[in-house]
Amino acid sequence: MDCQQARGWIMTRRKDCFSSVTIALLLCGLSLPAVAQESAPAAETPDYSQHRVRSSAGLVAADHQLASEAGAAMLAAGGNAADAGAAAMLAVGLTNPFASGLGGGGFCLYREADTGETTVIDYRERAPGAAHRDMYLVDGEADPQLARHGGLAVGVPGEAAGIWSLHGRFGQLDWERIVDPALNLAREGFPVGATLARHLQTLAPTLEEWPELKAVFTREDGELVEEGDILVREDLARALELLRDEGVKPFYTGAIAEASVEAVQQAGGILTLDDLKRYQVAIREPVTGTYNDFEIISMPPPSSGGVALIEAFNILEGFELESQAWDAPAIHLIVEALKHAFADRAAHLGDSDFVDVPVERLISKEYAAQLRETIEFNSTKPIDAYGSTAPSDDPPGTSHLSVVDAAGNMLACTTTINTRFGSLVYDPDFGLIFNNEMADFNIAPGQPNLYGLMGNEQNAVAPDKRPLSSMSPTLVLKEGEPFMSLGGSGGPTIITGTYFTMVATMIFGRDLLDAVSGPRMHHQWLPEQLFVEFDNLPFAPGLVERGHQLQTRRAYNAVQAIMRQPDGSWTAVSDPRKGGIPAAPAPSESTEDHQPQAE
Repeated sequence: MDCQQARGWIMTRRKDCFSSVTIALLLCGLSLPAVAQESAPAAETPDYSQHRVRSSAGLVAADHQLASEAGAAMLAAGGNAADAGAAAMLAVGLTNPFASGLGGGGFCLYREADTGETTVIDYRERAPGAAHRDMYLVDGEADPQLARHGGLAVGVPGEAAGIWSLHGRFGQLDWERIVDPALNLAREGFPVGATLARHLQTLAPTLEEWPELKAVFTREDGELVEEGDILVREDLARALELLRDEGVKPFYTGAIAEASVEAVQQAGGILTLDDLKRYQVAIREPVTGTYNDFEIISMPPPSSGGVALIEAFNILEGFELESQAWDAPAIHLIVEALKHAFADRAAHLGDSDFVDVPVERLISKEYAAQLRETIEFNSTKPIDAYGSTAPSDDPPGTSHLSVVDAAGNMLACTTTINTRFGSLVYDPDFGLIFNNEMADFNIAPGQPNLYGLMGNEQNAVAPDKRPLSSMSPTLVLKEGEPFMSLGGSGGPTIITGTYFTMVATMIFGRDLLDAVSGPRMHHQWLPEQLFVEFDNLPFAPGLVERGHQLQTRRAYNAVQAIMRQPDGSWTAVSDPRKGGIPAAPAPSESTEDHQPQAE
């Protein structure tokens, strides 16, 4: 059966229909971007070379290949990093709908090559106007489920406004051209990836309670789609067509806004047309810090990521780790710095439009020196040595993409609907799956959590407030020149995934693919555990000797990154954990066989 002859939402299960998807990009009148597509040979050590692309003509690293291709097609058409980022974000919201989309929001950093200025676009979701501090309390006790699934979990979406703002400020191509790749994929269909199929199977029991959403991902035989099935999204195509032809107005005052309010309110939510009409992106200044010859440019509050990264690197700067091996003594210090940053995140961070956040103190060298003095080289410390305020819930999810163009413009964008498929609230008219970003607030401020720590008032629910986030889009300069764009997905592990990738490349000089694909670790101060991705890591005994409580946990963090090479070219890596593949706008250098370095 030909791909175009199949009927319904799920057109076919033939994987050879992938060629019909790449035609979607060609429908835009654009040449197909170059992508490393070598098949990994059978080997005991995974060959991740297909997740790396090198180019001097610009690169896009997204967590889905089709999103990378959509962005690279914009570069091939003469667009810049903003054009590529906007197209890639629209595409990844379609191909990875469990993680991001037009029902969500996010953060973008954009650095202009000619001026060296970095602009922060904050299109994070906001609490509805009727939200209040105790809205998730039932008989005086917090009910986390109310903030996870259903209408009360939905914040005011900012994704469409954010993408529109990015393109309007910095883009070069016509807006219609930006939307066309995602629109064509929605109409023509695209192969379901392994990651989407896995998340659907994991969520299958819960989807039974949300039949309209389940129907989107159900084949004609009644089964959920599997890897290789061709998924057509006629519902989302209607939204994308309006976005292409009318801009963002329909999302905030028009037909899509009306349908969104109806869907959310029918699910018990409090979103109103006035909430959507009043939504605006916030343009902010980045937080910046230094580590030796590197300048770190990252996201300010309501993100906690930038402050945490800079604080941790300030602590590390006094340890002279460059002279040490990647082993237990160095990793212990790296983890201890991270624990201090997470404890301060819990105590001080929130939406700076609503609360005072001591950013300058937290990212100062003087404060880092004080914390460094408390760190023991051969042992960790009890919980209360780091802080006494309970962290907010910050569940895993999200997508990140990085772009660098031939002119040297750099972009890092992280976008999300929060947990897997967000609130599960779905609008059948226009295909939006709505966020559950309200879960990122501290829903029980002033109450002790299971560790006996008091809930953070800084991140309490308030009308129009943005919840605290771990999203950490980050740019790095080396000796004043562009060096790296990166970020990740996965709740609080976004910070640690980004942090360890930066540590591995900036301090230990490791190859970018090694840094991204190597064994992941995570510590967020609470719980008092160092999570490791694999058993039997050679440095594990040394960490246990220093008092760290190790627990093996499958990683759900995925990092996308682009790094400058000594010859001036760039390398892009999309994390194998999420199956992404980067793309370039023109034939890139062939990637030699690559085996990750032994840890």
